[in-house]
Amino acid sequence: MASSGTRRRATGLTRRGWGIVVAAIVLFVGAYILGSPQLLFAACLLGALVALCVLLVRFRSPRLSAARRFDLDVVSVGGPVTVSIEVTNDTTGRSASAQWRDRLPWGSGSTDPAPLRSLPSARYTAAGSTRLEYVLHPPARGIVDIGPVTVERFDPFGLTHNAVEVGEARQLIVAPRVTDLSGSGFSLSGGDGSVRASRRNAAGNNDDLMTREYRSGDALRRVHWRATARHGDLMVRQEEESSFPTARVIVDTRDSGYATPESFEWVLGMVASLGVHLVGEGFLIQLRETGASQLVAPVEAGGGTGHDIDFLTSLASARPSPDYLGSGVPTTADVDMHGPVFAVLSRPSDDTLRWVAGQRARHEHGVALVVDDAQSATVESLTRAGWQCVSVRVTDDPADVWAAALDDGSGGSENYHRARFGDVDGRQ
Repeated sequence: MASSGTRRRATGLTRRGWGIVVAAIVLFVGAYILGSPQLLFAACLLGALVALCVLLVRFRSPRLSAARRFDLDVVSVGGPVTVSIEVTNDTTGRSASAQWRDRLPWGSGSTDPAPLRSLPSARYTAAGSTRLEYVLHPPARGIVDIGPVTVERFDPFGLTHNAVEVGEARQLIVAPRVTDLSGSGFSLSGGDGSVRASRRNAAGNNDDLMTREYRSGDALRRVHWRATARHGDLMVRQEEESSFPTARVIVDTRDSGYATPESFEWVLGMVASLGVHLVGEGFLIQLRETGASQLVAPVEAGGGTGHDIDFLTSLASARPSPDYLGSGVPTTADVDMHGPVFAVLSRPSDDTLRWVAGQRARHEHGVALVVDDAQSATVESLTRAGWQCVSVRVTDDPADVWAAALDDGSGGSENYHRARFGDVDGRQ
């Protein structure tokens, strides 16, 4: 919450005020030419009226303070966030009616003007404060300043206005849009010590995921009788794992890897959606970047929501980097031997492509999402290296891309690529 009193003041004339000033000048010139004291009196009267109004709004502007808060710490691009501003009259007298608008970093630069009612002194009554509220839909990713609020007061004749900035700006974290990937009908599961992408069987039984065949030495108290009756063999409950499965997400953050800013934004949106989904499935995430380290991996696991503030904040502030920190093909000790690998990239350079390809061990399941690579050179290279590739465009829904990527063994990713880009050799 940010709070501060009245700061910068700006006084000026309205269109009506400038019209009065022009009329006063014309009358003054006419009085001089015609030698008319009546015209001179009228010119001085109009000039004095404008000057009086300027002094009135300049030196009788109230002292206000404002406290600002958002209903969300982090908001996705286009998502709603409610901005609340508590305005308080700190003077001993009653404030005049005015208009207010809030400063924004996009579009016209501010919200539309809205009325601010007259407030009694907050020193004597709790009614000396009022809450201003509006819903904001951030159109772009970033960490931006919202505010301060501007309060504008007019004189009774509408000739002059006085605008004061009240309160302080507050940073709003606008992360990439997070798409729900769980509705695609796919999940990540594995029962052989590795984790592979597979279609979720809606007709399956949870007992199959919780049990295994009886082994010599298993305690009888762990026998799962319902699963035993169904399978015809003695089944026991699975031992709880002491750690969560790990998934690696490779992100190309080098500026040379993107032809358009839209491609980079799509990649960040997919990484945000993927990170949130994977931690919700119980995975620990390792994030690797081709450029300078900027991203923070989400830390929730074991069924958490995945909306890790540090993770989304790092995505909100991420920028394409000219640096390259990759160090060739990792050794066996450097790679996790039990989890899937996901790469999200666009048009990587040759050295970046070699480094990304080497992040997957021979037996690991690797999925590469390649954005706007119409020539398919990246897709061909990664496919030869054993990756499952899906070519996408920046207009594609991440949920559809995720469903195609996880359509393992059924040709879903190949069909999706052809539907979007044509055959590999360029035929549409």
